[in-house]
Amino acid sequence: MLRSPVVLSCIVLLCLCNHTFANEKDQVKLQLKWNTQFQFAGYYAALEKGFYAEQGIELTILQPNFIKSTADLVLDGEAEFGVADSSLVLSRLNNKKVVVLAAIFQHSPAMLLTKKADNILGPFELAGKNVARRPIESDAAVTAMLEVEHVNLSNINEVYYTRDDLGLLSDDVDAMTVYSTDQPFLYHELGIATHLINPLNYGIDFYGDMLFTSEALLRENPDVAMRFKAASIKGWRYAFDHTEEVIDWLKNKYGADKSIEHLRFEARATKEMVLPDLVEIGSFNPDRFERIANIYIGQNSELEGRELTGIDYRYHTNSVISALWVKWIIIIAAVLGALLVLFIFLSKRLRTLVNERTKALQRTKLDLQHYVDIVNKNIIISTVNIDNYITDVSQAFLDISKYSREELIGQHHSIIRHPDMAATIYEKMWETIHRGASWKGELKCLAKDGSVFWVEVVMEPDHDEHGNVIGCTSIRHDISDKKRIEKLSETDHLTGLFNRAKIDTFFNLEMQKFYRYRQDVSVVMCDIDNFKTVNDMYGHQLGDNVLIEVARVLSSNIREVDIVGRWGGEEFMIICPSQDIQGAMALAEKLRMCIAASEFPELGKVTASFGVTTSKIDEDETRESIVKRADEALYIAKQLGRNRVIHS
Repeated sequence: MLRSPVVLSCIVLLCLCNHTFANEKDQVKLQLKWNTQFQFAGYYAALEKGFYAEQGIELTILQPNFIKSTADLVLDGEAEFGVADSSLVLSRLNNKKVVVLAAIFQHSPAMLLTKKADNILGPFELAGKNVARRPIESDAAVTAMLEVEHVNLSNINEVYYTRDDLGLLSDDVDAMTVYSTDQPFLYHELGIATHLINPLNYGIDFYGDMLFTSEALLRENPDVAMRFKAASIKGWRYAFDHTEEVIDWLKNKYGADKSIEHLRFEARATKEMVLPDLVEIGSFNPDRFERIANIYIGQNSELEGRELTGIDYRYHTNSVISALWVKWIIIIAAVLGALLVLFIFLSKRLRTLVNERTKALQRTKLDLQHYVDIVNKNIIISTVNIDNYITDVSQAFLDISKYSREELIGQHHSIIRHPDMAATIYEKMWETIHRGASWKGELKCLAKDGSVFWVEVVMEPDHDEHGNVIGCTSIRHDISDKKRIEKLSETDHLTGLFNRAKIDTFFNLEMQKFYRYRQDVSVVMCDIDNFKTVNDMYGHQLGDNVLIEVARVLSSNIREVDIVGRWGGEEFMIICPSQDIQGAMALAEKLRMCIAASEFPELGKVTASFGVTTSKIDEDETRESIVKRADEALYIAKQLGRNRVIHS
């Protein structure tokens, strides 16, 4: 009679497992946004190498539809997955339920291309010019650059984009939207010198190609979405590791209409956009989506208050994970119920089965030790006593810190503290632990070899049998890649200074202090004299070297509280918190003399002009009014002969 419940429980368990794992292959479609080329190599590699098949997926890749956007095609059910750029943020703000699964391109390759001979070097020189632009789905970064730079679009003659890669050769086109990974190669082959107007240089750092799906599919079939994402990322890794093999498929099997050399150029340029050696392929930061959304909202107030949260697939999968836990709890409960009944049945024959049970317990012990070893190798854990001396660490902690166990046990935990981290952070941390509460936060740490790593930390107090705090155990998560991505998004790639978007953020914070406390904030605008002549006579490479050296001089000669960044082109801005006009003038004069005294290889001497102003106690004072006064002072300095400091 006791065997019936055992059999019944096992049948329930088998049914649940069969339902979970015995699914047939899922047939899905991927909608591309452009013709077959290396831009989509990862998906073709995953298809060719069977990575989708391994995940139980049968894939059809759809060529581009130039009538409807990729987002609309996916939302209308014509494809389950699609590839699009940061215009997905705008789609989400417009209540289109798209969800990003992976950001493949960490930077957007969409730029404006001009002929070098036409001397169109920036957005402001497009006035009165004929510009061929793609639809916003492939042109989001360029659109944002023009709007953020306040370029009057009515002054630009937009011409029809024919998808002709050599459209710039037409007399009717002065500039056109291109992908830096693609069209520049054709003009180089023809010997035509060109210039790229890169939105990144104007503080617009959008994601490029992203893999996305619909919210409906993610909620109904989350496992399909996650398996498709995993196979796609594996395909991209394979594409970068086997470039020549993938190029051969694209050309000879999948009908790419580019030459082998063109595809090789595209592969190299694509790798610079994806950054596979620096960033985990597919990773993205939700905060960066918010910054992109703020740019769109700043240009269209009707988007204010729209919901963006659901664009991140992780927002939806949390509830799915909870459901899976419930499912597995049911399975585990069924297993435990079966084991309980089985234990009652077997207890009557316990004496004859002692040896067998002993062996089973030994196997269980080995399994538990195996799991402990897995945790030790993969989870960054440390334990300290009440005086913050290390008593135990995991192997993962040793791996990331580069220390041996003998070098850490008994040492004060500050051995990995980075000098950039303020002492007040650690004081607050230990105060929290000594109260018996948990502490969470992000810490910058220093490894034995001098390398830097960032961790997200959860610290839990340890107690004795009387409830007294005797130390704490910390679990860390390596977020170094996340911090590198954040730095990339706020740094000018040439000079290493803050970019314009980051300078705007600092400026807004200082203006809030000014409005609230009437705390002075001064602004210094710096412009390299005759920089266009340097580029024209010596070339852009030497011009770039001048920008790098001037940036070094500026950053080396300001106060710790001052903020310096590249404002655009050869122009720099320095924000001086709590500084009056006399102090700001003195700083500008010091910087002017330092630049004038510097040696520039092949050029000799370079000078710069400065415009200085400070905030005024005026109800109409704004960030824009301060910048305008600084610009006017800089203009006067230029008019009076350059290499001087003028205040307004």
